[in-house]
Amino acid sequence: MEKFLRTKGNVGGLPPMQEPPRGTFAPEPAPRSRELLASYFDLESPGGPLHAQCTADVGRRLAQGLPVPVYQIASLGLLRQALKTEEPGRPHPDDPRDLPVSLRSARWQHLCALTENWSGLSTGDRSRLVTALAKLGFWKTIAALVPADPGGRDLDALRLAYFRHNADAQLAGDARSAAAAFVRARGVMETIARTDAFDPAVRYGAAAHMIVLCAKGEKQKALADMRYWLAAADEVADRAGVEMEPLHTSIYWRGVAFIPFFEGDHAEVDRQLRLAEKYALEAVALADGDTRLLALENVHPVLETSGRSAKARGDIEGAERFYRRMTEWDPLDPKAHVRLADFLMGESRVAEAREAYRTAAGLGAPYASYAHCQAARCSLRLEQPDQAHGALVASASLDRQALSPLILLRDVCTDGGTAPLRQWAVDELAVRMRAAR
Repeated sequence: MEKFLRTKGNVGGLPPMQEPPRGTFAPEPAPRSRELLASYFDLESPGGPLHAQCTADVGRRLAQGLPVPVYQIASLGLLRQALKTEEPGRPHPDDPRDLPVSLRSARWQHLCALTENWSGLSTGDRSRLVTALAKLGFWKTIAALVPADPGGRDLDALRLAYFRHNADAQLAGDARSAAAAFVRARGVMETIARTDAFDPAVRYGAAAHMIVLCAKGEKQKALADMRYWLAAADEVADRAGVEMEPLHTSIYWRGVAFIPFFEGDHAEVDRQLRLAEKYALEAVALADGDTRLLALENVHPVLETSGRSAKARGDIEGAERFYRRMTEWDPLDPKAHVRLADFLMGESRVAEAREAYRTAAGLGAPYASYAHCQAARCSLRLEQPDQAHGALVASASLDRQALSPLILLRDVCTDGGTAPLRQWAVDELAVRMRAAR
């Protein structure tokens, strides 16, 4: 699989992009990002991919004074950056208070009021607010509000610390700083898992999450750490005296499956992920209106992990089934279609991969630029360069840090009719490379 090359840093210093020469390519339709991700701007719009529906649910819970859960699908900085590049003329707040008052929904206004009143909030309300800010991807706001060492050992205080460290990782200017912030966040999760006073379900989930967080670094140390947290999670469950809920059990099995994966025991990985799926679907069947989205969202990463596992053990048909089920489960999430498309591309099923990439590109952020570029690569492999030009222009236009679409345009526009398009790509590539130096 070819790499998708991008510059590092931000695009703040770039001059406005020159219009590509008209008549040299067929324009691609605009992505549906703003429609499908409207909840990231109002905390209330229904619909869209599951992670957007969860964002609206966070807004509901925050407005009604209810606990705000930590949903599994996080909002990374790339999402808001992609949205900003797609429609630069529309408001794109870096802080919720940046959105003009006239454009704020009631839920958004409540979010702003809580943020303004930070000093007057209880630790519990601060925790609820910061959980909402994290779901929205407002990492700069979190870093500005939450002290580097917020103190406190209750669960809300520890959640504040965890999100502050995650904010530091998101905003880090280099890999070393990001890694250090990650280690601090892992330390907070370890404290949660070890604190006997917390609810067993909380400690059980934290211990299972520690297994995933430890799946980095040198293999033997990672394995030893993961086995330690497996035993810790099992001890919490045994001492609880009651059976853990299906959702927590599903998350547990998906985390535990990292251990046999590291050991190369693919049959055991398969067995454990089947349990993760069994309990995930059971959680969906048992969910009420308040827990439904938590259960639905959990199925998404279970299917994704199962697809990767099947591919790793050589079960190509099984991998395809999981990736197709992922697109059926969360059809408006471009990531699901990108995962399917990447799989099909890897199997040299180029025409099918192109259709999946095109679907992902149409759905939008944060995968539209990558998906357009990959769809163009498919067209080139299918010896249909005319269908590649528009996709490459779209890819370059939707991500000002993208280099691959410009390099491809430079290399494939070889006839006289596409010479202006080639020159546009060369000029824009030079602008991006100079800014990256």
